[in-house]
Amino acid sequence: MSDNNINCEDSDCVVMDFLEVYNLISRINKKFDKLQRRIIQKENLTKAQYSILQQLWKTDGVQFKTLADACCCSQSTITGIVDTMEKKEIVVRKKNPEDRRSMLVILTDKGNKLQKETPKINRILDNCCSGFDPDDIELLTILLKKLDKSIEDTELNSC
Repeated sequence: MSDNNINCEDSDCVVMDFLEVYNLISRINKKFDKLQRRIIQKENLTKAQYSILQQLWKTDGVQFKTLADACCCSQSTITGIVDTMEKKEIVVRKKNPEDRRSMLVILTDKGNKLQKETPKINRILDNCCSGFDPDDIELLTILLKKLDKSIEDTELNSC
């Protein structure tokens, strides 16, 4: 990857290469967050609210735990965000017909309309990925999922 690790031990090279990958991922994430935040603020949404909306646009009527897992945060955090979204009349809570102890988060008409009002984010993604062919995207996805799993396994084993 980088020229400065030619004289390193094999394990040191891997660590240095991984740090370069990590820094690239972090930099890309920050740039995309900045673009995304600028767009969603126009709709009076936070990044966390938009993240929940994205999950609900894929599958409406989701349990809090499922949203928390998908958004990589705690259920209590999701509860606070959903409270705010309910006040904005973007979502409602309903009892889960399959498990009366749990609640589902369901989009309102206003929440569904927001999907049509935020397509600019998809156009930005399309522009960002225009230099990639589908095989590149597929390979990148496979590698990033592998990295994600490796980090997850490391977290579990280090506890």
